[in-house]
This record gives sequence, C-alpha cells and structure tokens, in this order.
Amino acid sequence: MKVLEKIYEIFTAIVKYFLFAIFFFATIFVVINVFGRKLFGFSFNWLEELNRYILIICTFLGASIAITRGSHPRMDSVLSLFKGRGRHIVEAVSSLVLTVFLVLMTYLAFKQLGVMRKLSAMTATLKVPVYVFFTFIPIGFTGMTVRSTVKTIMEIITAIRYRKPESAGPLEKGSEDAWQS
Repeated sequence: MKVLEKIYEIFTAIVKYFLFAIFFFATIFVVINVFGRKLFGFSFNWLEELNRYILIICTFLGASIAITRGSHPRMDSVLSLFKGRGRHIVEAVSSLVLTVFLVLMTYLAFKQLGVMRKLSAMTATLKVPVYVFFTFIPIGFTGMTVRSTVKTIMEIITAIRYRKPESAGPLEKGSEDAWQS
C-alpha cells in the first residue's frame, strides 16, 4: 500500500509541475499579446488560440488533482448528518458513484476523440489537428477515474477498519490531567 501511495504522490507532483509550467507560459503569452496590441498595434492570433487550448488542458488535468484533494463540489451537508462508520460508508458510496460516472465520461471522451480524429479538423491559426489538444480531455478523465477509484478503495478500507474511539478519560494521552497525576 505504501508503494502505491508513493507512486500516486510522484504522479501528482509531476502533473502539478506540468500544470504550473504550461500555465506559466500561458501567462507570459497573454502578457506578450497585450504589450504587442497596446504598444505596437498588433497581436499574435495563434497565441490567443494556444491559450484557449492551454486552459482546456489545465482544466482537465487540474480536475484530476482536485479529486485527490477532495476539492470537487459535493453535498457536505448530507455527509455531516453521519458520524463514525456511517460517515465512512457514505463517503465510500459517494466516491463509488463518482467513479462510475467518471468511467462513463472517460469512455465518452475517448469515443468523441475518435470522431475528432476522423474529421481531421485543423485549428484556425496554429494549423494543428484539433484532436491533439482535445486528447487531454480523455487523459484528464482517465486521471480522475484512476484517482477516484483509489479514493473509493481507501474509503472502503477505512469504513471496514473503522473502530469506535474509546471514551475520553482523564488519563487519556495528551490530556492535561494526565500530567497532574
């Protein structure tokens, strides 16, 4: 389990650095275009188009990171109704539903990518096949699916291994009364 967690952390770090790098370059591209437009009266149309595609890439790869951090929107008010093992079971069911949804979306994204490859449409100014940039949509969904699957497994294990905490006593470790005895 520790090896899987280490691989998971390394993969997350790689994706974070990749996202940082392309977002950094997108920011520089925007600044170049603004200065070009304001100071010299022209802009690079291909930079604007490239930035649009960079935002798509960042959105779908960043969404997979959000699964790991639990940053996707969800109904916390329902979750707060449960305590102990019940809470972990609800978390596991919620993660399982999300995983099933993401498997479906991954399938549909790859299917749509196949259609886009057959159409062989080109980007307007970059003259690159559109599917090259849209490849990141199924990649992002695949990342979300893998991360959601891992999260679901971890939630199920947590629910199974859950033990009700012992009642807090005066000599509980960390208690101020323990030091006074």
